[in-house]
Amino acid sequence: MVVPEIYREKSPLSEKDCFVVFDRRKSSFTFPVHVHPEFELNFVDGAAGAQRIIGDSVESIGEKDLVLIANPELKHAWKDGGCSFTNIHEITIQFHPQLIEQYLNKNQFRSIQRLFERAAKGLCFGVATIERIQPLLHIITMENDGFYSVMRLLILLHELSKSEDCRELSSGAPPEITRSAERFNRLQDYVSQHITDMIRLSDAAALLNMSRSTFSRFLQTQTGMSFTDYLLDFRINVAMRKLKGTAAIQDVADQCGFNSISYFYRVFKKAKGVTPAEFRNNFKKQQVIV
Repeated sequence: MVVPEIYREKSPLSEKDCFVVFDRRKSSFTFPVHVHPEFELNFVDGAAGAQRIIGDSVESIGEKDLVLIANPELKHAWKDGGCSFTNIHEITIQFHPQLIEQYLNKNQFRSIQRLFERAAKGLCFGVATIERIQPLLHIITMENDGFYSVMRLLILLHELSKSEDCRELSSGAPPEITRSAERFNRLQDYVSQHITDMIRLSDAAALLNMSRSTFSRFLQTQTGMSFTDYLLDFRINVAMRKLKGTAAIQDVADQCGFNSISYFYRVFKKAKGVTPAEFRNNFKKQQVIV
């Protein structure tokens, strides 16, 4: 069976820090389905109807959503789905599994150990738990003292471990890969490898052994976009990930196949509502590493 390519996120969390907090206000979900070595707690407010993907679980979320993921290979993402709201609040905490690994065999941490065991499949919490821990979650985003932040995170995990309104999301079974998904993965790999080149529709169609018209219909079914729009969207999403690093904006434009910096600024602003420089500045302001 062919395993689909999943984006492996590189977290800004360093080995010398305990966890990282992202506190974001956003109008849409843009990050691809991904995995990362860090455990993650993700809270979403004001995005009713959005689609949550955790392993083989795909659900529409309510007004508030809280999920703990304790599995480096469990794919996950939040997508716009049926969400029509534009003032979405998202708080994401990523932390090293080793943060409390040495304590998990101690009596006082047994409930957290059980919490992590269940969260290996993704653990979704109910409204009662969300309302109970939400004040603590907000305090963590505002805490300036690193030591107290770690203590508050441990308290938060303990409170989650006492929750009685939570459920596992993924079955844990490997996903079935359809022929269409396999072809789409091949297309994405090809575009990723040739992102700095001029990629023609005829080349992409030939890659999948399709005629131009069949390929266009296939892509419309998979993405709802034309080939031109798909390429632009792909390049912009790659650029967004690179802008979170330290590369110069001109270099990001070049690495993503944009033929001029002015064109890059124009299409990025049209797609995301902010310029590349504004996007980078906003991202830096949203990070708190302790």
